Amino acid sequence: MNNASFQTVDGQDLNLEGVKARGRIVGRMLDMHLEQRFRNPEAANVEVVYTFPLPWQAVLLGLEVELNGETLKGTVKARSTARAQYEEALSEGDTGVLLTVNHDGTYTLELGNLMAGESCVVRLHYTQVLQPEQGSLRLMLPTTLAPRYGDPIADGGYEPHAVPEVDLGVEYPFDIQLTVMGELVLAQIGSPTHPVAIRSLPAVGMKETHVVDIRLAARAWLDRDFVLLFTDLPQASQGLAAWDRLDNGLGVVMAGFTPQLPTHVTRPVTMKVLVDCSGSMNGDSIQAARRALQGILAGLKEGDRFSLSRFGSEVEHRSKALWKAAPAALASARNWVEALEADMGGTRMNDAILSTLALPGADASDLLLVTDGDIHAIDDVLETARQSGHRFFVVGIGSSVSEGLLRRLAEDTGGSGEFVAPGEQVEAAVLRLYHRMRSPAVRDARVQWPSGCTLHAASNLPRSLFEGDDITVFARLQTHQAESLKQSLQLWGRLDGVEGEVLLAELTPEFIADEDNTLARLAAYRRYTQLRQGGEEVPAVLIKQLPALAERYQLVTNDTSLVLVKERADGERAQEMPQLRKVKGMLAAGHGGHGSVMAYSIRESVSSGRLQFGKDSSSSMVLHDIQRDRIRQIESKAVRKLKHPSRSEKLRAFIDSIDTGPTATETAKGLQEPRKTGEFWNDGSAYSNDPSEWHKYAGLTPAGLVEWLRLNPQVGVAYAHFILMEAPLCLQVWLEQLITQGHPEDEVIRLFIEQLLSHDLTFRQTVAKALGHLKVKPTRRGGADALRRDIQQSLSGLTSERWPDAVVHVAEDTPTPQRAKASQS
Repeated sequence: MNNASFQTVDGQDLNLEGVKARGRIVGRMLDMHLEQRFRNPEAANVEVVYTFPLPWQAVLLGLEVELNGETLKGTVKARSTARAQYEEALSEGDTGVLLTVNHDGTYTLELGNLMAGESCVVRLHYTQVLQPEQGSLRLMLPTTLAPRYGDPIADGGYEPHAVPEVDLGVEYPFDIQLTVMGELVLAQIGSPTHPVAIRSLPAVGMKETHVVDIRLAARAWLDRDFVLLFTDLPQASQGLAAWDRLDNGLGVVMAGFTPQLPTHVTRPVTMKVLVDCSGSMNGDSIQAARRALQGILAGLKEGDRFSLSRFGSEVEHRSKALWKAAPAALASARNWVEALEADMGGTRMNDAILSTLALPGADASDLLLVTDGDIHAIDDVLETARQSGHRFFVVGIGSSVSEGLLRRLAEDTGGSGEFVAPGEQVEAAVLRLYHRMRSPAVRDARVQWPSGCTLHAASNLPRSLFEGDDITVFARLQTHQAESLKQSLQLWGRLDGVEGEVLLAELTPEFIADEDNTLARLAAYRRYTQLRQGGEEVPAVLIKQLPALAERYQLVTNDTSLVLVKERADGERAQEMPQLRKVKGMLAAGHGGHGSVMAYSIRESVSSGRLQFGKDSSSSMVLHDIQRDRIRQIESKAVRKLKHPSRSEKLRAFIDSIDTGPTATETAKGLQEPRKTGEFWNDGSAYSNDPSEWHKYAGLTPAGLVEWLRLNPQVGVAYAHFILMEAPLCLQVWLEQLITQGHPEDEVIRLFIEQLLSHDLTFRQTVAKALGHLKVKPTRRGGADALRRDIQQSLSGLTSERWPDAVVHVAEDTPTPQRAKASQS
C-alpha cells in the first residue's frame, strides 16, 4: 500500500498532518497535552519550522518527541546554549528539536533533520489556571495565527525563519477531547465555535461521582479558536498549597480569590469607544462588532457619557467630544454603529488610541476598544496605554483573536477584556463589562498570608479588582509544618465611600502532594513574567536572576528554550544540511471576509469535498445527552433533501462518525436551554410505572418547550427540528404521524407551535406573549383549517407539566428493547 499523505488543495505535500488535544480539567486547573504530527514526504532531509499559539498564561511544562519508535524528552536550557546545541546536532547529521517562545507569546518549533519518509510526533504538555468571571468561564484554545498588520521582524520581534505565514490551500485536521472533574461538572457547558458531544460518565476510582466527557462531534480544522463556555458556576474562592520540591522548607500557595463587595453603589460610565474598521475585520468580525456595540449602547443610562471613533489606516471621530446618553445622541450612535464597515485599510492602532484619548472630556474616562488585535507593533500600544492613565476595556472579536495582546492591554491599565466569537451571543459579555465599569474602585488591596510563615515572595495583585472576577495570587512561604500552609487567607481592600478596610474574600487552601512540583513551577512562571514585564521599577539584580530561575524550574521563557537531540547511528546521519520547510497555517475562518463562520449547519464544502459547517443556520450545534437514534430521525430528513447521492453518503458517514456512545442529541449553538426543573422537564416517570418505558416520555414539558421558544426568539419555525430535539419521543412520533398523512412538514410544525402558544402555561410566558415576544406567523396555505382543528383537538387537556393523552398514547406501540427481545423469542 502507498503511504498516506496530506496535501494542499492543489496537490502539494504537507509536513504537518494534524493536531490532537487531550486535556483534563480538575477544579480550576487545565492540564493539556497537544500532539503535533509531522511527516517528511520528500526524498531529502528537511528542517520543519512551525510557529503556533498557546493560550494566554499557559505554562509549558514539557515536550517529548516520538521518532522511529523511540521517545525522547526535551530539556530547558539558556536560550543561546539551546540554540548552539540544536545547530551543532544538525551540523553533525543528527536530529534536533528546538522550542522557543516569541516576543508576542507565540511559540516556534524547529524540527531539524527529519529524514526522507520519516514521521515524528511532538507532544507538548502545558497547564493553565482557569479564572471564572461573574459565574462563567471561557476556555479558549487558539489553533492558528491570523495575518497581522505591520512588520513582523521590526515591530513584532520575530526571527526571520519564525515569521508566521498562511496559505489558503492548506488544511490541517484538529481534534480535542476533555475530561471535566470537580465543580465544573455541574455547569452548563457549550461551545460557540465547534459542535461538541457532551456526556456525563461515572467516575471510576475517584472521589467524584461522575465526570463530564467533551469531544468534537464532527471533523474540525486548525482554522479557528476552540472555545468552551461554562456558565452557572458558584462564585467561591479556592486555593491549593504544596511543598516546593526544589527548596526544602518552602511551601507554595495558589490563592484564587473571588472578591465580593459589601456595597452595591454604582458609578456612571464615561467611556471613549474606539472600533477597529481595518480590512482584517471584514465579514464576520465587523458583524460581531456591530452586535456587541448595539448591546453596549443599550446598556447606557442617564448620567453616562460616551464618544464614538473608528480607525484603520486613519482615525475618524463621530463625536468631537463626549456626548450625554440622551435619546438624540443614542439614536445617532445606533445609526453610526449599523453603518460600520471594515473599509479603512490597515490597523494603525497606536495612532488611533492617541487621537481618541485626546478628545475633550473627563480625565477619568475609560477607553472601550473593539478589535481583533491583529497587529505586530504591540510594544508601542502597550506603552501608550500604560502612560495614558486610562483604563482599557477590550472586546476581542474574531475566530482567531490576538488574546495575549488584548489581555495585557486590559490588565496593564486596570481594565478587563471580553471575547466574542463570530455568531456568539454578546449579551452576557456586555453585562459583565458594565458590571466592572460601574463598580466602585478597590484601593490598597492586600493579602493577609498565614501567621507562623515567613513570606519569601508573592505575585502582584492586579491593578483593578472586580466583584465576581477571580484573581490568582501565588506566594512562597517558609515553614516546616504543612498545617501552616492550610491556614485561612484573606483579601482586604479599601472602597471609596466606605470607612476602613473591607474583607473582600477569604479561603482555606487544600494541601496536595504535587509530586510533579507543578504548583511551584506555576508560581515561578508568574514571578518571572511579572518581573520581566515590570520595566524600570524592577531592580537590575532581580532581572539578572531570571534566566537561572527559568532554567531551574524548566520554564520556556524569553531567556530559555527547550531542546533535545536524537543522536543517529553512523549510517543514518544526514549527509547535507536540511532544506527549510516552513509550515504555513490555515487562514483564520472568516478573516478579512474570507468565508464565514457566523453560523453552522451540516453541508458539504464543494471546494474541498469535506464536511464543514456553513452559513445555513443561525446557530452551530452542541451534542447533549439524549438517544442517538433521535439524531438519526432528524438528520435522515436532511439526507433525503440532498439531491446529490455522494453528498447524502457523506452526510450519513458524518452521522455514523459521531463518537458519542449510546446517548447524544443536537441543539443549536449559543442557544439557551430551560432549567431541567419539574416545571420544564419530565424524566418520564409521570407517564408510566415501567422504567423501560420512560425514555418515550422524557423531555421538555409543554411549559418547557414554550420556555425554550421564549429564551431563543431568534430561532424560527424553519429550525423547528432543533426546537424539538429536547421534546419527548412520543411528541416527535405524533408529529411524524401528521407529516406522513400528507401534511407539509413546515405547516405541521407551525400549527403545532401556534396551538401550543394559545395556552397560558406560566405567568412569564403569558407576559412574553402580551409583549409580542412569543408569536408565530400564521400559515396562509389553503386546507390548513382541518389540520389546525386536529392539532387543537389533540392538545386539549394539555397542562404546563403534562402532554395530553392523544400525544402520549402514540408511544404505546413503539417497541422497547425488552418487547423487541420478547418478540424475537
